[in-house]
Amino acid sequence: MTSHDDAERRLRELTESRFKDYAAEVLAAKSWADHDASKQAAREKRRRDFVASLGIDLKKFDAGLEKDDRAQEAELKSFLAEFRAKSATRRPLRAADARAAALRSEVLAESGHMVLPAAASSIFAADKALLTDIGGLEWINGPINSGWVFPDDPSLIRIKDSEHYPNALCWDNRQTPYPEFATHFTFTPAETGTYEMTAVLAFHGFYVLRCDDSWWNCRDAGVRLTVQTNVHQYADIGWKDFPALLDVEKDNTEEVTNFDRTFFLDTTTQLRAGDPVIVTAKGVVQAYAHGGGAYAELNFADGTANYVYPLFLSVQQV
Repeated sequence: MTSHDDAERRLRELTESRFKDYAAEVLAAKSWADHDASKQAAREKRRRDFVASLGIDLKKFDAGLEKDDRAQEAELKSFLAEFRAKSATRRPLRAADARAAALRSEVLAESGHMVLPAAASSIFAADKALLTDIGGLEWINGPINSGWVFPDDPSLIRIKDSEHYPNALCWDNRQTPYPEFATHFTFTPAETGTYEMTAVLAFHGFYVLRCDDSWWNCRDAGVRLTVQTNVHQYADIGWKDFPALLDVEKDNTEEVTNFDRTFFLDTTTQLRAGDPVIVTAKGVVQAYAHGGGAYAELNFADGTANYVYPLFLSVQQV
């Protein structure tokens, strides 16, 4: 077996092992969702009984909520049709990313750094049906509707998340884990020692927020992008957290905002010479919304301009 085949096998085994943890979250979330459903039904009955005790006509009350829901849905549809397409179909920046990566790589190589491309990327999804349109990829099935996949091109990760509640209730019934992506780099240390590794990732995407909170309802929408790194030689050293790369939450807004940033994610650990290492940079894409008509979307997938681009991993013995 060649070293390439061995690295690929170890990377697949590691990904499958990590997906087991994600799949366990999927099953636990389903159990909590089933438990929560009965609780929510009981809460709703108590609220309606209280409203009725005040002398409010429930038929008129329900009709008012339904009218508001229809208006919110129509306004949301109009808003998305008018503004979302501009970000989904904008000019791609991948050529500029490649030029910047080449320049950085040259400088780093001249200063003694090892510069490595992504060996593979992976995507985890609690509902793979929401992401199967981003490349026609072959997914490996997990419990319920979950799954994971290795995109054919490890330097082009397409992932997104959205959330929308078309009713006037305030609580969030979402129990499923958010979609995750990871990019993986491999190398074998020539000497035993301490190594500093920096994964450089370019993010090109956009987010959509829409909600109109007022004194008589509760609406909000938000998006969040978080990242971690891990190094695996004989075992994981453990996930290193970074401050959120994007964290926006609003209760009165209508906006579609582009997000184009490059981030440097560093980690340092002891490594042994002669045995392969897998460095992983993982990201979680989150969108959440509460209340009738509220909508949130974080999109690194649509069109040709929106994606996550792992530029390279810089490695230096320190």
